[in-house]
Amino acid sequence: MKRIILILMTLILSIVLLVVVYSSHSNRDHLADKLDRFIPQLMEQYHVPGAAVSLVRNGEAVWLEGYGLADRERGVPVTTDTVFQVASISKAVTSWGVMRLVESGQLELDAPVEQYLTRWHLPPSKYDASGVTIRRLLSHSAGLSVHGYPGLRPDVPLPSLEESLSGNNGGAGSVRITMEPGAQFSYSGGGYTLLQLIIEEVTGETFSAYMQREVLDPLGMVHSSFEWQADLRPATAIAYSETGASLPNYLFTEQAAAGLYTTAPDLARFVAAEMPGPNGEPAGRGVLSPDTLALMLTPVIKTQGQAAQGLGQGIETLPGGSELIGHGGANAGWRAIISANPEQGLGIVILTNSDNGMALIQDVMRELSNLQIMEVATRILIPILTLGLLICAIFLIKDLTSPRQHRHRSRNERSTR
Repeated sequence: MKRIILILMTLILSIVLLVVVYSSHSNRDHLADKLDRFIPQLMEQYHVPGAAVSLVRNGEAVWLEGYGLADRERGVPVTTDTVFQVASISKAVTSWGVMRLVESGQLELDAPVEQYLTRWHLPPSKYDASGVTIRRLLSHSAGLSVHGYPGLRPDVPLPSLEESLSGNNGGAGSVRITMEPGAQFSYSGGGYTLLQLIIEEVTGETFSAYMQREVLDPLGMVHSSFEWQADLRPATAIAYSETGASLPNYLFTEQAAAGLYTTAPDLARFVAAEMPGPNGEPAGRGVLSPDTLALMLTPVIKTQGQAAQGLGQGIETLPGGSELIGHGGANAGWRAIISANPEQGLGIVILTNSDNGMALIQDVMRELSNLQIMEVATRILIPILTLGLLICAIFLIKDLTSPRQHRHRSRNERSTR
């Protein structure tokens, strides 16, 4: 009898644990609830005026929210329609435009970029310029200079693309080969400025017009542009420094590297397009083929630890073996991130209008990382608990039927006598 009671208690406990674990695995709405409580606290802690956040699950945006103020002086709140600069996240979106041209045969990933250039050329160096290819520009392994760009005040005339590449860009310096192409990872915003020029050379149109038609509009990113267009200006947030002082809306000739204006819902559409949609839509959403997207999200060169660089975004291998892809952004007064785990169907967009925004982003990403670790543990626990339930059930049935069989044998023995 004690054995039966022990098995029953184990069985009940296993059922309870299985229900709890399965509920956690199948319903992630608790993440949105947690973020909704967590983010305002972080904004107050780190003095971030405004933020907009989107969650993506299984290829669609499922939660969008704005927090704080887009404009402190006028008391304008951040909404899901608020426009932000997203800085280097521009590179991730630009990579789709480049790969559109690769798919159409207008560009070759491993061809020397010099064959596409007429308006500007890489300066002579001790390194072989033929090693600078589209693949290496996309993966920050071409050995080029210029990490990033400061932007220019709105009242300062923007230089031409050729002038920027030659060093007229607010102090970032000229783009040149500074190390052996292909030898190592070396982040280069200058490489993406060169890609911007290549797109213009190949298509015969402005970079922003090409990207609008070929990438942004097809993905439904209708409140996004690589130019600060008149229709976006009223909805654009004010940028703030670490001390809370308002900053000018710095502008960029280097649009591919740092110039994208967008909203949290629009950027969530981009993240969602990196995984299959809820109704069978393919990854890439017709802008790129799934095979091309898979190639882009394949590591090209190691960066550090378990991290590597793909064609446009960073890739980190998690303890469970799945991969986290993403890109951060940091212009003066703006901090942002996109991140996704396509295998788990989970993605996030965080946009802020403050130099203090990165601390908030890091705390949120730690929470997301903890969730992904729990997801891995859950996938392991569910089959173990299920097996435990089956074993308990087998022993329970055996113990319950054994007394009956014993009584039946005893009656048979007595009747035989």
